[in-house]
Amino acid sequence: MSSHITVIKVFDQEAITQNTAESFIVDLSKFNCEGFFSMQIEIAGAGTVDLIWAASNDGTNYITPTGTDDIASAFGATDGPGSDGKDIVSFDPLVCKYIKFTATEQNVGAVTSLSCHLAIQ
Repeated sequence: MSSHITVIKVFDQEAITQNTAESFIVDLSKFNCEGFFSMQIEIAGAGTVDLIWAASNDGTNYITPTGTDDIASAFGATDGPGSDGKDIVSFDPLVCKYIKFTATEQNVGAVTSLSCHLAIQ
């Protein structure tokens, strides 16, 4: 069987204000996953965003396992390898049926435009 990569738009220029969170759920059973994941992050504006994942097998209870690193922590418009608010980050979730991504804005009163594309292989 040949390997393939699927890309899902998780956030599309979402405006996230102080201390608010936006979430997006992906049903991984719909994809031929080999266990490799990355997230392309693009952010604009004055704020910073924490981007985390949580896993679920029942579709109701989402858990971020102890010791799990954020996909992005305090990521802003001047972060990333080009200092332009863009990066691609790999992460290693455990085996699960559903995965939820939550972006939370961290700056006082700032509005951030967030776009994220999840790659699954």
